[in-house]
Amino acid sequence: MIKTDDRANNGDALPQTIAASARWLIAPALLSAAAAACWRAWLMVSADVTAGSGLARFGESLPLLLLAAAIAVFTSRLVQRLAARRLKSATPKLTRQLIGLVVWTVTCGVLAGSILDVPLGSLVTTSGMMVAVVGIALKNMISDLFTGLSLPLKIGDWIEVDGTLGRVVEVSWRATRLVTRDRVSVIIPNTHLMSKPFRNLSQPEPYYRERFRITLPASVTAYQAERNLVAAARQVDALAAMPFPPDVRITGFNDRGVEWELRYFVPDAEQASRLRYRVQRNLLRNLHYSGIALPATAIELRKAPPAPARHLGCEEQIFLANVDLFGTLTGDELSVLCTHMTRQLARSGIPVVHQGAAGDSLFIVKEGLLSVAINAEGIDTVVGQVAPGQFFGEMSLLTGAPRSATVIPLVDSMVYEITRDVLRPLMQSRPELAQQMSEVLAERQIANAPKLAARGTVEEARESLAKQLFGRISTFFRLNTAPLAGGLAAGAS
Repeated sequence: MIKTDDRANNGDALPQTIAASARWLIAPALLSAAAAACWRAWLMVSADVTAGSGLARFGESLPLLLLAAAIAVFTSRLVQRLAARRLKSATPKLTRQLIGLVVWTVTCGVLAGSILDVPLGSLVTTSGMMVAVVGIALKNMISDLFTGLSLPLKIGDWIEVDGTLGRVVEVSWRATRLVTRDRVSVIIPNTHLMSKPFRNLSQPEPYYRERFRITLPASVTAYQAERNLVAAARQVDALAAMPFPPDVRITGFNDRGVEWELRYFVPDAEQASRLRYRVQRNLLRNLHYSGIALPATAIELRKAPPAPARHLGCEEQIFLANVDLFGTLTGDELSVLCTHMTRQLARSGIPVVHQGAAGDSLFIVKEGLLSVAINAEGIDTVVGQVAPGQFFGEMSLLTGAPRSATVIPLVDSMVYEITRDVLRPLMQSRPELAQQMSEVLAERQIANAPKLAARGTVEEARESLAKQLFGRISTFFRLNTAPLAGGLAAGAS
């Protein structure tokens, strides 16, 4: 199939190449044909024309003029094609105009010397004097011209000049035109562009490093900051695919906390603003689930009282209440989970769970980012990521099923683990929790499954899956769910 596609592509490219060559040669060919026709016509009528007359001189010169024009057009286009091949891009407009000017100037000089019998020395002397006069009169324009030829940029490059970022769309005799991200055209004189330093974000490679700074409270540890910042960039697929990974560093300290800088590479300048927004949005989400608030500038008018002791249990209880699976638990039930769940640091690259292994616990991500991979026929395929506030391992906790995937931290991550022994007393004291959790799990599995054709089909699948999960959870925890089952049957009827 690949060879067939290549032949098809080559077949499509051949007519385009022929058409481009025809457009390139058509003007010289027509001028040459016209010169030959005029010469043939002159030979037929030259015997009847008085030698030395104006008509005779015109008849003798016309074929030569047409032939010279054909040669000039051919030479100009040939040099332009060679320049484009050397630059590996389309020839700039300024370069094309300059090539045409030089070729036609030489052609006119040769014709003037051969047809008008002007001595070549006199012609060169006169031309030199004219060039000197014109050069003095147009020195600024000529300076812009040669500056434009020596600029280290090409059409399509993204450059930043005096704080203005734009893509180069044209380099003319006097100025360079940029188009910004806001689709605004900016004209910069070539001499001004060359006299000041500017940044070319497209050379030597189209990708480059972006960065932004954020101040976090001094109470945030370096490991917490690294996990949240690096994970925010790695969650963006375009940044994760870059050849250089994102990193962080401390740039200073101030009265609000520690100033951190996140550095990451972007594919090109055109996407930089959109990707920066996605990174910052991910960072806000990560900080929210980590319980980290951005510091605000505060002015104390009196001596502040001693800071109260931190109650980690309260913070963890709020964190669990935001997790979908435990959203229906009461405050006392959440307090029990907070007391018995364990906090673990998952090192980057070391799997937390392995596919097919037995398990009896669930993990909730507090900080960091983890990848989910499934092994099929000996090939590992990454099927998703687990970000702060999300959980994995719920089926092993609630139904005793083996682990369905391998979960590996992409960065150092902080996770909470809740075991079956911690959840069993809550389930047995309030069996309706099994029904509520089965509905949450069914909703999650339906969302991760391929979209169904009709809304009715989705609702039926959700109800059926919730009943199946409810039965498995009830059996696994040995719950007395007869009243709940009657209520489900009545609701279904």
